[in-house]
Amino acid sequence: MTIGLNEISLGLGAIGFACFAWPIYQRLTGQAEAEPLGSGKSLRSPLWWAGFVLTVAAIFLQRIVAQQATGG
Repeated sequence: MTIGLNEISLGLGAIGFACFAWPIYQRLTGQAEAEPLGSGKSLRSPLWWAGFVLTVAAIFLQRIVAQQATGG
């Protein structure tokens, strides 16, 4: 069984979503404290940027897969 671009993009999307969701989960369970309002620390977080980059890569790969499926 070979892994295609579709499976890779789905994996990247799942990992990207996990990068976004992990800090939220930690705050909801009380394992981490929320940043003060307006601090912007969450946008400077390396985990947030990793989630953003992985999600953008997954979307880009999905577009390639869709174009290949239509023969474009």
